[in-house]
Amino acid sequence: MNQRIIFFDIDGTLLDEETATVPQSTIQAISQARKNGHICVINTGRPISTIDQKVKDIEFDGYICGCGTYIEYHHQNIFHTELPYDLRKKVIQMTFECKIETVLEGKNGVYFLENNYQPLICQFQQRYIDEGFNVGIYNQHDVVMFDKFAAWYDENADIERFKDFLEPYFEIIQRDVNFIEVVPKGYSKATGIQTLIDYLHIPLEQTISIGDSTNDLPMLSYTKESVAMGNSHPLLFDLVTYRTKHIKANGIEHALKHFHII
Repeated sequence: MNQRIIFFDIDGTLLDEETATVPQSTIQAISQARKNGHICVINTGRPISTIDQKVKDIEFDGYICGCGTYIEYHHQNIFHTELPYDLRKKVIQMTFECKIETVLEGKNGVYFLENNYQPLICQFQQRYIDEGFNVGIYNQHDVVMFDKFAAWYDENADIERFKDFLEPYFEIIQRDVNFIEVVPKGYSKATGIQTLIDYLHIPLEQTISIGDSTNDLPMLSYTKESVAMGNSHPLLFDLVTYRTKHIKANGIEHALKHFHII
């Protein structure tokens, strides 16, 4: 058997964002893939501290979290990079000076501003609390632990100054017109894959990645085979080796059957 290692994004790939559920066909397909001797790994922008229990219950072999800043395999932490204290302090300072709303994401928890104005951020905060995640708050005098962060802004923000500050230290992923994901330079979903397959001594030729969003592009362009969900951002369709069905139409099961994983 040609063993494969398969990397799965979460939101929009495993987890239906409209229903906040994992399709039963996806659960069964991943279970069968592992029974067939393949390795199944989460590869997400989320920190390990905000992985839904419904995702953990699927029983993956490993987790690449925070866009490659944290990696564990069979419940063992094999890699974690931390931002230095002074840089974390400066990010928080600039958040307030530039009027940016940031969500700071780390291995041990996720931190929201004391006062959020964006309704979407308030919804995230409440959902995380409801899920039982370790949710904290911070103000301009705190220096909390985080590995990466997300930022929202409006017409009152000095986003250009903020981006200029970030540029030497971080990769900036433009997720929407007013939303960026910010990751330390040198780290991505692709570097996470390389670190894990080096650790496991698995060649790149045996890798497959499955995603739906623009922040999945580093891993989709890196693995031997790449899959875009049918519900993906349209930009992905011409950049992958296979386009599967919509998440609501058993897209994961369909993809794993296509590659003879199940």
